[in-house]
Amino acid sequence: MPATPSPDRFRYLEGMRGIAAVQVVLLHVVTAFLPDTAEHAQMPLRVLWDGHTAVYVFFLISGAVLTPSFARGGAWPRQMAKRIVRLGLPVAAAAVLAFALLAAMPDAHIAAAALTGSGWLSMDSSGAITLPHLAREIGLDSLILGYREYTLFAPIAGLLPPLEHALNAPTWSLHLELYGSLLVLILTKLRAGSPRAHTAAVVACALLFGTHPMFLFVAGHLCAPWMGTARKPVLGLAAIALGLAMSATKDWAALETIRIAIARLAPVAAPNLFQFQSQLAAAALFAGVLCSPAAQTILAQFNRLGRLSFSIYLVHFPILFTVACAVFVASSGSLPRPAALLAAGVVFFAAVWLAAEIFERVVDRRAVRLGRAMDRRESSR
Repeated sequence: MPATPSPDRFRYLEGMRGIAAVQVVLLHVVTAFLPDTAEHAQMPLRVLWDGHTAVYVFFLISGAVLTPSFARGGAWPRQMAKRIVRLGLPVAAAAVLAFALLAAMPDAHIAAAALTGSGWLSMDSSGAITLPHLAREIGLDSLILGYREYTLFAPIAGLLPPLEHALNAPTWSLHLELYGSLLVLILTKLRAGSPRAHTAAVVACALLFGTHPMFLFVAGHLCAPWMGTARKPVLGLAAIALGLAMSATKDWAALETIRIAIARLAPVAAPNLFQFQSQLAAAALFAGVLCSPAAQTILAQFNRLGRLSFSIYLVHFPILFTVACAVFVASSGSLPRPAALLAAGVVFFAAVWLAAEIFERVVDRRAVRLGRAMDRRESSR
């Protein structure tokens, strides 16, 4: 394995994470206020709000970045505890924010959905505005157990709440993020102790997960040695072009044959072609960026956006369902539809950026510092 790259060389991955976070936000905005556009837009435009592929890019980046972090040493229980703190504190704070906003404006998204015709926006979240639900979402659903549609524990899926009852729906991905982090930690420790055991574990993951998104953490882990070192510009641009094509035009029939063939062998698999192709698009984009110095230079310019990406991801959904919807409904009474949409959009993006800046400083940084403090306590013993 090549020498572990320095954190400064991850800047382009931070930029890539920031752009992916914006794609998730745009997906939710377009689905909420322009549902016909979300469904029937021209193919190149769909890349702008392909939040599905963007989430899978998150998983690949996590696998790649966590690998050198875990490789720096330390007992695995402490490293996993740090990861739980790193994810858990921001998730809990975002759930409290969502609880407060939904309690203040519980019907704003329902009223907005009646005007836009968005079935997604009209999801019933009224049962989530209780303290027991808040406690369960923080302690179990968002990280440990997941939601009915998105859980690694399929036998108990029927006992879990559906995603539409979540206070902060984007946290469904944090369930996979937590266990994906554990998987990367195990693989990193195995590689340091026994390369053969590491290879066997990777093969076992491929056979177990097949087309499931969990394998993206393994793929990111395997790519870690080449972060900042692979220099194949032509191959990189070709991979990026392929990834963009798969992102813009989903449900390729040829890929369905591959998905079905893999699903017959793996006990865990992607439930549909759309998800499978989104994963392949993410993998192609990620591999292309690793190989393309030009793409890395461009993405590095979005490093600040990447720094805010986790905060943006966590705070945008409750703001969209409350503040943005309330502004849209109020504006629709006196303004034409385009002007009402513009007013809601301006308020929404300004509020998300401000909230993300505050959230990153007050919550996210402290979660990181707490993890570092755990390292210092361990090294002082």
